[in-house]
Amino acid sequence: MTAPPTAVDATPRRGWRLRLATPWFLRLMAVTFIAQFVSSAIRPLITYESLAAGAGAVQVGFITAAFSVLALFAAIPFGKAVDRRGETGFLVLGGLLVCSTLISLLAPANLLLLGVSSAVLGLGHLILVVASQTLIAKGSHPDRRETRFATLTTVNAVAQIVAPAMTGFLVGTVATSHGALATHVPNSHIVVIITAGLAAVATFTAISLRLWPGTLGNRSSPQAPAGRGSFMAVMRVPAVPAAMLASLTVLTAIDLVGAYLPVFGQQHGLSARTVGLLLATEGIAAMVVRIGMLRMIARFTRRRLLVGSMALAAAGLAVLPVLGLLDRPEPALFCLMVLVGLGLGIGQPATMAWVAAQTPVNLRGTAVSIRLSGNRLGQIVVPISAGGLAGGLGLAAAFWFPAVLLLVSAVLVFRAPAERVLEAEQEEQWSSTENE
Repeated sequence: MTAPPTAVDATPRRGWRLRLATPWFLRLMAVTFIAQFVSSAIRPLITYESLAAGAGAVQVGFITAAFSVLALFAAIPFGKAVDRRGETGFLVLGGLLVCSTLISLLAPANLLLLGVSSAVLGLGHLILVVASQTLIAKGSHPDRRETRFATLTTVNAVAQIVAPAMTGFLVGTVATSHGALATHVPNSHIVVIITAGLAAVATFTAISLRLWPGTLGNRSSPQAPAGRGSFMAVMRVPAVPAAMLASLTVLTAIDLVGAYLPVFGQQHGLSARTVGLLLATEGIAAMVVRIGMLRMIARFTRRRLLVGSMALAAAGLAVLPVLGLLDRPEPALFCLMVLVGLGLGIGQPATMAWVAAQTPVNLRGTAVSIRLSGNRLGQIVVPISAGGLAGGLGLAAAFWFPAVLLLVSAVLVFRAPAERVLEAEQEEQWSSTENE
């Protein structure tokens, strides 16, 4: 006896839906990688396009700042909205904003268009980051949260290495034989088309997360959605301000090493290739330490690991300028960059998980957005302060300043109130197993 037609028709449809509903974390990592890849590939392209359109240093600065400044003011409102309405819809919104930005870049470049495109790209990227980090904070079983945040930061690091290299390879040079800037950027449309295709893939993947959430469907909605006063409610949670300060100082230390190590190399006769290898060594060490982060947290606790890693990074940055006194500083610098990378690699994923563990479920989107706002503010204020100190006191101050900030943050983390265990009350929304 043959099966009814409806049963036969349902089989392929059910298989198609199961393929779309692959483990949610894998799909989220695909969205995260593409978001970071697009941002890291397009931001230097926008700078090249701005220069080709006749921008000066000040105009390039404003166009570059538009990426962070708009996102700085939008982060907290969007974090509260994610808490109220859920994460997956905002993943779709962020993907659509990024796609619209890339489509606009196919038009003839002018400074106004490039400034708006930079701002919208930064906003879209911010929404994707807030939604993805909140999804991990709320959607992961506590035992898996540390590992998933470490995976997220590793995926971002890989994208930050690969994407600018692709842009540089395709663009090549934007200068004429007389040294003047060209009136157009070679192969810029190829870069935009490639990233637009990837952004479309990320958007459809985000849509699949919304329609077929997989084990995310095991979650229950928080009983009390975020509302007025949620900012202060997050900041009053014990240890959260210290964790956010640690996140800010670690991120700005990474930025300052990337900005000032080339200057250090130029002053001491290091080639650009050597400086690039030093920065790559730091990045690889940071990725390696994240692989074993969960075991180290289980052995030492998150607080001790954070304090120890920041102290290690601070010591490395403090010693770095002294190595310029050596006749051949390269071997010592490579060893030192391994230590700095090991120290700075822990900060971001550990503070992400710490803030998530300490914050009530219904406020985690707000907490993520506050943390991101602090990071963006730090990326604006700290480099300006470090540059001013370096101009007045010498280049060594650009490394000693973040070292001092890291030590101060380590002390505050060490003195922060003991971590609370919220999981017993708040993670009962999950089933006992998460089949992913």
